[in-house]
Amino acid sequence: MRLYLALSCLLLVVESEIHIFESKTTEIPAQRGTRIYFLTNGNEDDLRDITIKAEKSHIDTNVSKYSVPQVDGSLNPLTITADNDTVVITRPVGNTTPVTVYQDRVTDSLNVFPVFSNSAIQFKSGKNVFFAVDKPNGKILTIKNLKVDRQNNGFLRAYSGVPGDLIPPPYLFFSSDLYDDVNFYQQLDIPLSDFSLDVVFSGVSYTVSFGEATTTLQSAGLVMSPGFPTTMQPSDVSYTVRRTGDELISLHMNPYFYREQSYITDINVKFGFGVEQGNSFPSELNGRLSASGAINSVEVKSIGAFAIQYYTNSTATSGTVPVEIGTTPSVQTTTKSSYLKQASLSFLTLFASLLLR
Repeated sequence: MRLYLALSCLLLVVESEIHIFESKTTEIPAQRGTRIYFLTNGNEDDLRDITIKAEKSHIDTNVSKYSVPQVDGSLNPLTITADNDTVVITRPVGNTTPVTVYQDRVTDSLNVFPVFSNSAIQFKSGKNVFFAVDKPNGKILTIKNLKVDRQNNGFLRAYSGVPGDLIPPPYLFFSSDLYDDVNFYQQLDIPLSDFSLDVVFSGVSYTVSFGEATTTLQSAGLVMSPGFPTTMQPSDVSYTVRRTGDELISLHMNPYFYREQSYITDINVKFGFGVEQGNSFPSELNGRLSASGAINSVEVKSIGAFAIQYYTNSTATSGTVPVEIGTTPSVQTTTKSSYLKQASLSFLTLFASLLLR
């Protein structure tokens, strides 16, 4: 459950519904073991004026004490030590400092990170959740230089939302298990306000920070529409593909969609000499796209949400396969369903050959 304190009123989020309270004081029921985290970019004086009290747990403090991250970037929580306690948070008149309050009692090995405009948060073992506290113009949350050491039990799964979200619950948008041979991702685009990573104790390294959205596909990464998975809005975005001269590229993509809504996403792979191949994916099915050849760019059109995990390989150059005399790139699109009612579509495979003129 998340609680938002903003401007001069309290915004309470329960099961993803926002309720506005005019009172300057709010009471939060809490049980023994409840951990409460305060995420804010407010100044120390204003935060000191926002008081926190819990009578049974003998707590009488202020937000400032719990809003400063540790050296590794994570927050120390306020922990309730008594059963059936009540946390009372009071904001003085005129204090409009935005504060996000996140509480959790059941998640093991939990680390909560506020992400500021200058943050560079490194891997920490455990269940990690991230909140965008700042909103620098033109930048989004990113995971950069992700390394997965499979020989050291390394893996990573990432979700929109955080533990406790119900509508929807945390929604998978990345899994390092998809590609056995990929151990390094330059950047995962995460244009969200918060996200979480599965519990990991070793074999992974990364940096979470704000950055520019991807415009050129690198060797491996993730691109995403803003507000995935629930934000339904038209999008039309193109990504160039990094290659040198007449180098041939093998491209592999695994899109994720919001299966609770029905919509189509078109992914068009564009080759040299004006050749292109369109591929349509229904939101009810996660799919797979593979293409190879003189790929210049990829265009994604959708009226709904998408996240696309990808990797590329260099397959040849003009020295071995002369593009200008008739290289034949191929596109393979495979759709897979996790629903029994769509099992008949699970093995649908479309092969298309494109001849360069």
